[in-house]
Amino acid sequence: MNTIDSESQEQFHVSSVRYFPEEWDNKTLLDAVGMKKDLIVAGPFGSNLKVSDYKDEGIPIIRLQNIDYGKFIDKEIKYISHEKARELAYHSFRAGDLVLAKLGDPIGKTCIVPDYFKDGIVVADVVRVRVADGLVDKKFIMYSLNSVATKNQLINGTIGSTRPRVNLDQIRDIQILVPPLNEQRKIAAILSSVDAAIEQTDAIITQTEQMKKGLMQYVFVTKAAQKKWEITNLSRLAQIEMGQSPPGSTYNEIGDGMPLINGPTEFGQSCPKPIQWTTNPTKVCKKGDILFCVRGSSTGRLNSADREYCIGRGVAAIRGKSNKGSTLFIRHYLMHEVPRIYKLAAGGGSTFPNITSTLLNAYPCCSPSLQEQCKIANIFLSIDQRLECENQYRNNLCLIQRGLMRDLLTGRVRVKVDEHA
Repeated sequence: MNTIDSESQEQFHVSSVRYFPEEWDNKTLLDAVGMKKDLIVAGPFGSNLKVSDYKDEGIPIIRLQNIDYGKFIDKEIKYISHEKARELAYHSFRAGDLVLAKLGDPIGKTCIVPDYFKDGIVVADVVRVRVADGLVDKKFIMYSLNSVATKNQLINGTIGSTRPRVNLDQIRDIQILVPPLNEQRKIAAILSSVDAAIEQTDAIITQTEQMKKGLMQYVFVTKAAQKKWEITNLSRLAQIEMGQSPPGSTYNEIGDGMPLINGPTEFGQSCPKPIQWTTNPTKVCKKGDILFCVRGSSTGRLNSADREYCIGRGVAAIRGKSNKGSTLFIRHYLMHEVPRIYKLAAGGGSTFPNITSTLLNAYPCCSPSLQEQCKIANIFLSIDQRLECENQYRNNLCLIQRGLMRDLLTGRVRVKVDEHA
């Protein structure tokens, strides 16, 4: 089996930007893919392809929203007529081409056009890169374009601050390191295997989240109706503490005092990630409380307090009352009810949704026995723990991938390849 050789004592060349192995070349993207300018082309000017040209069927176009790092997003595909496509033929793509986003933040995302898109047109802020046959490995080029080194080159050359972009010449002049073809293929294969593991983990996470959503619907609607659970006010099951922001003069970002949670800005995936502290905490939540957004477009978003926090007026702290409510049961009930809560908060067509203490305390909540609440809560807890494990595994894979891209694409770590491959 071929393995990564981290002990290799290879000779290195010195370029203007970095060291690289003796057998490698430092090339522009244009030189690497075939040295013909029409191998790297941008989409037409906006005046030549307008939204009014879009059709429900015909020849597909690729837009910025269809491009992610190493992944084609097959959603909301738009089309143009065959006649319009012939007019814009210079800006065409075909299956297997690379497409790069030259606008936005982050800039430079690149993926490969899937096989089922036989041909089409790229829009103004997309660049099509075509690799000459047998010259370089297109997956290796894709990973190189998605690397930190390329991103830094593009960031340094961006024009504009609100919608940063780069021009076509800058993309053609991107500097990439090009190893021998068999080494390119091996590097691409290693990185592709990590991509496949991430994709598989994403599928497991999505499937588990869908299962959890379906289970919440069953428990809080179907089962609640079957068992004729009592519907009561949330305040009968839970203690609700509305936040109050401390004086702005007490805020700091150096960790002095108690961490402050003002709203979703500080919310993490499950627990807060504070960015400010206060030396004069007003309302304080307890460890284990539900943190519930009560203002703005994020009304209804939830987090869980992993310690005491000062809560500002954009947040309420909710915990189950002793012998009456399970905090975890209430958390999942509120999670299921978010769309209705948001609608209630935005009642009357308000442009700034806001749920008051009165509304939250009076919000209707199904109320099985505490014993049954705890049984249901434990089922959801097991699902949440699985999701946490899968998300952590995915994060670890992403860290591995970043490290491999840094090391393999620069020659810092070499791969052993079969010379006869």
